[in-house]
Amino acid sequence: MLEVQVEGLTYTYPGAPTPALQEVSLTVPPGTWLLLHGDTGSGKSTLLKCLSGACPAFYGGTMAGRVRIGGLSPQAMSAAERVHRIGVVYQDPEAQQVHATVAREVAFTLENLGVPPREMGWRVAEALAMVGLSDRAGDPVASLSGGLRQRVALAAALVHQPGVLLLDEPASQIDPVAAEELWDVLRRLRDDFGLTLVMSEHRVDRLYGWVDQVAVLSRGRLVQLGPPREVAAWLREAHPDSAPVLARLWPASDVPALTVREVRQRIRQELRVPGGEGGHLSGGEVGRRKTPVAETVARTEAGAGASRELEDIVIGVERAVVLYPPSEVRALDECTAGLVRGRVTALIGPNGAGKSTLLRVWAGLQPLASGRLTGVLGGLRGDHPPSRRARSRFRTAAANGETAPPARVAFLPQNPNDLLSQETVEEELGLSLRLQGADDARTREVVAEVARGFGIHPLLPRHPRDLSGGERMRVALAALAVAEPELLLLDEPTRGLDPAQKQALGRWLRTGGRTVAVATHDLEFVAEFADRVLFVDQGQVVLSGTPGEVFRAALWFAPVLARALRGVAPGILCLADAVAAGWAR
Repeated sequence: MLEVQVEGLTYTYPGAPTPALQEVSLTVPPGTWLLLHGDTGSGKSTLLKCLSGACPAFYGGTMAGRVRIGGLSPQAMSAAERVHRIGVVYQDPEAQQVHATVAREVAFTLENLGVPPREMGWRVAEALAMVGLSDRAGDPVASLSGGLRQRVALAAALVHQPGVLLLDEPASQIDPVAAEELWDVLRRLRDDFGLTLVMSEHRVDRLYGWVDQVAVLSRGRLVQLGPPREVAAWLREAHPDSAPVLARLWPASDVPALTVREVRQRIRQELRVPGGEGGHLSGGEVGRRKTPVAETVARTEAGAGASRELEDIVIGVERAVVLYPPSEVRALDECTAGLVRGRVTALIGPNGAGKSTLLRVWAGLQPLASGRLTGVLGGLRGDHPPSRRARSRFRTAAANGETAPPARVAFLPQNPNDLLSQETVEEELGLSLRLQGADDARTREVVAEVARGFGIHPLLPRHPRDLSGGERMRVALAALAVAEPELLLLDEPTRGLDPAQKQALGRWLRTGGRTVAVATHDLEFVAEFADRVLFVDQGQVVLSGTPGEVFRAALWFAPVLARALRGVAPGILCLADAVAAGWAR
């Protein structure tokens, strides 16, 4: 059981004009779970790096103030001392992984510490069991989805039994069921073993009901620290867009709700709903609460699902099979699905279900073992997307420096680092225009306009790899936007984005009549901005329809508000619905 102490911490990255952290002071008692909450670039990841000792040892820069883990400075600890005391899970699990198989990856730290093989075996088995990967011990890490890789990174951080666990957005790539399982694992680590947890996360709507303390950061400063309910009440008044969505219900109440159970209990108490949690509001209440959103949903959704399927399919697959060697696992298994022209289609489902594979097939990056591509773009490529195609962010981008025609299809992988190859953000955004033969003046004009639209204009002179995870995601999205592609294929595009940035992204996706496919675990984003939803599981589309149709059918795979108001106000799926219907402010 180790205490974390931070006193007057100020840290500045090399070459940065302003500090990333300024005079931050806080104490995390032993066995406490602290959530770091704040907008993208607020300093959450930097604070975790300072706690781990990575700043300034690895990243350089200057640091003032004091950091203590169990009374010792991580900056002064040896590598072995840091490993014994501190476990770390960073934003990019791929960057932490060095071995080919899951078990070897988890055992890597123990090998470096000289742990005997007999002890190493049971420790690895225990760590994999805690994160639900016991059946994946022999799998190649490269064959796993981003969410499963994140669980591998967590197991590797736990295997040496540290006293403090630092986690940077550990749920950014995992599905809702896996996220709840992760929170339960962390709760048990805190309660049963006294582990001190410090974690940053953007998807906080469920977390406020789990953690002990919340620290809110803004522009590198600590602006609020306290119990979750007090912080939620403060956010609701001071920064409502950042408050947990459930806390924004009943704005006149001094005690915000933090969990689905609390919301349903309050509904029963205040509205006297008969029959327990499955009851409905009275007719008058339904009329007042549901107008105008739920009535609009009820009118439009009944025939929407069937009619949209008959519209133009831009690209699709029919009975598609994708095999991943060496185990020949079927990532897609006789899958049939398509993207409707001008619609935003969301792909949801468990980790490893085949969502990313489906996007890669449509992008022309993954060949089919059998089946065929369909639709307008699918017909242009033939039945089997050739594996020899140049692997670029744009499927029609030039190879070997030749001038490229305007991009038709743009693909964003789970890890935005895979797209970032230039020395500055400005060069990154201008790359596709230069490949298309645009002159310097035109390139600068378009880059400046897109950068302002994505809120990254101040970042133009920066190196992309020096940015936070959310900033890198926005740069990658902007780099796709400059080419104005006809089809956008986005894999976890809200990863690392704060609520305001998600709203901006969603509005942009819905402008210009774009055809968009988004693979995501951010169900609130899906509820607000998607036209269609494809639920993917075990390589097949097992459920499809409008967000309302899918989320009313699903239990776990539904936004937190839809779950809280299930059977009471079924037309309300997201915060925008709740605000319009008078449930929230």
